[in-house]
Amino acid sequence: MFNIGRTSTYTHIESGDFRSVVLRKRGCIKGKRLIFVPSVRDWIAKQLADQESGDVQKVDPRLRAICKEANRVMREKQKAKREKEQRAA
Repeated sequence: MFNIGRTSTYTHIESGDFRSVVLRKRGCIKGKRLIFVPSVRDWIAKQLADQESGDVQKVDPRLRAICKEANRVMREKQKAKREKEQRAA
């Protein structure tokens, strides 16, 4: 229904953005976690409102630089790997 990954979902549950409940038998460790859909919709609506009002937190420039450099290195490695495979073929 929503394309939000597992890690992000659990992060939002821990921070209180999403409401959830775990269904399990007494004494059992495993169960099924159910997410309260209206809480997700409310969070999405808040994100949209924040974006439209310009009240969005900006990414720290240092973090942006680190990510940009990591992506550049990854692309270079992928390019080198493709070139190596082409020479071997």
